[in-house]
Amino acid sequence: MSAKHTLSALTLALAAALVLAAAPLRAAGPTVELFVTSWCPYCSKAKAYFQAKGIAYTAYDIEKDPAAAKRFQQYGQRGVPLVVIGTTAIPGYSVAEYDKALAAAQTAPAHSKTVTAP
Repeated sequence: MSAKHTLSALTLALAAALVLAAAPLRAAGPTVELFVTSWCPYCSKAKAYFQAKGIAYTAYDIEKDPAAAKRFQQYGQRGVPLVVIGTTAIPGYSVAEYDKALAAAQTAPAHSKTVTAP
């Protein structure tokens, strides 16, 4: 194999390794949690929004999960849905607020808790 071919093969291998190493970072994204109830229509809309965007989330039914209900109460909110994206808690259904929090979570380090009003 010539030096030119060896250099090309090494460059290709390095590029592939960098792509594979970066893939988990892109796929991970911010943590998204939804505090919901089974009867809440806006909770269903919030779930559908994240599903449509291909964003992984964890939904907690606060009427069926006592631990989730306790966590929900710690945010000081009364209504559902309560969506937590990274460290930002968003009460109610607001696509604009979800998009803003998703964008902020991609660029900001997670170290403080923020609550926004719809």
